[in-house]
Amino acid sequence: MSGRVSALGAQARTRTAALRARLSKDSRAALGRRAGRIQLFPAVTLALFAGLGVAFVAYGFLRWITPVDTSKQAAEIDVTRIALTVVAGVGGVVALVIAYRRQRDLEQGRFVERFGAAAAQLGATDVAVRIAGAYAMAGVADESDGLRRQQCIDVLCGYLRLPYSPEIGANHQTKHVQKRAIREDTGEDEHHFEYRQNDREVRATIVRVIADHLRPTAEYSWSPSDFDFRTAHLEDVDFTTATFTGDARFEKATFTGDASFYGATFTGDASFYGATFTGDASFHGATFTTARFGKTTFTGDASFHGTTFTGDALFEKATFTGNASFGGKATFTGNALFERATFTGNARFDGATFTGYAHFPNVAFAGRTSFERVDFGPRPAIFTEPRQWGPPPPKFDWSENGQGKPSNVAPADWPPTLAAS
Repeated sequence: MSGRVSALGAQARTRTAALRARLSKDSRAALGRRAGRIQLFPAVTLALFAGLGVAFVAYGFLRWITPVDTSKQAAEIDVTRIALTVVAGVGGVVALVIAYRRQRDLEQGRFVERFGAAAAQLGATDVAVRIAGAYAMAGVADESDGLRRQQCIDVLCGYLRLPYSPEIGANHQTKHVQKRAIREDTGEDEHHFEYRQNDREVRATIVRVIADHLRPTAEYSWSPSDFDFRTAHLEDVDFTTATFTGDARFEKATFTGDASFYGATFTGDASFYGATFTGDASFHGATFTTARFGKTTFTGDASFHGTTFTGDALFEKATFTGNASFGGKATFTGNALFERATFTGNARFDGATFTGYAHFPNVAFAGRTSFERVDFGPRPAIFTEPRQWGPPPPKFDWSENGQGKPSNVAPADWPPTLAAS
C-alpha cells in the first residue's frame, strides 16, 4: 500500500513539475507580449498629449482669426468642430507612424528568422542541406536591400574563406590525421583536421549564385554590394560579364583551375594583391577603375587582351609564368606600374595605349616580348635597369640601338643597361 502511495506521489510531483514548466513558459510568452505592448504605450501616450496640445492651439488660433462682431458671430460649436477635425488628422498621422513602426519590427523579425535559418543550413553536416542553405541565403538577400543584403553576401563570401583542401573536399572524407613523433619517451603528437563532406559542390554553388546575381540579366542585382574573397580558395570560377560596382577584394585568394573574368566591369576598387592563379586567367575585354595586382602570381596564361584601365593599373612584383597578353588595344588611362614584375613566358603589349606613366623599371623579360604599335602617350615610359632583357630582346617600333625612339621613353641610351645583380 505504501509503495502504491509513493508511486502516486511521484506521478503527482512529475505532473506538478511539468505543469510548472508549462506555466513558466506561458508566463514568459505573456511577459514578452506585455513587453511588446509596453513599448508602444509611450508612443500612444505621447500621441494623446500631442493631440490635446494641437487641439488647444488650434482652438485658440481659430478663435483669434475668426471675426467676431455683434451682427455675425461664429458659434463656439463650429470652432470646436474645426479644432477637433485638425486633431483627428494629427491622430491619423500618429496612427500611421505607429503602424509603420510595427511593420518595420515585423519585417526585422522575419529577416532575423530567415537569416538565422539559412545560416544554420550552411553550417549543417549534410551537403544537400548546405546547398539548400546557399540558395536560402540568396533568397533572403534578394528580398532585402542595403545593410541586410550586405550581411547575407558577407556570409556567403565568408563560407568561401573557410579552410579548404581540394583533394579532400571533393569526397566523403571529413578528417585528416597527421602523426608526428616527438620523443620516444613521450609518444606521438597527433593532429586532427576536420573537413566538410563534399564541400566542393557547396562552394561551386555559392560562386555560381553570386556570379548570376552580378550579370546584367540578373532579376535581383547584387552589383552595388561589396564582395570580400580575401584568402578564399576558388575553383574554376566564371565571372564572365559580371559587374562589380562596389569593392571586389580577392587579396591572397587562390584560384584553382581556370578563372574567367571575361568582359567583367569593376567600377569600385578591384584588388587581387597577392592572389595566385594556378590555371589560365582571362580578363579579356574587362574594365577596371583601379586594378591592384601587386605580387600576384599567374602560373598559367594571363589574358588582359583589350582590357581598359580607367584608373591606375598596379602590377608591381607580379609574376607571369605563362604567356601574358596586354595587347589588342588594351588601354591604360591612369598610371601603369609594372616595377619588378617578372615575365617568364611570352609578353605581348602590341597595340596598347598608355595615357599615364608606363613604369617598367627592374622588370625581367625572359621570353619573347613585343611592344610593337604601342602608343606611349605624352608621359614618361621607363624601362631602366631591367633584371632580364631577353633573349631575344623585346621588340619596339624603333631599332635595337634606339634610333627612332620617342624622347619620353627612358633611358635615353638604348638599350637599357641590366641592373646589377
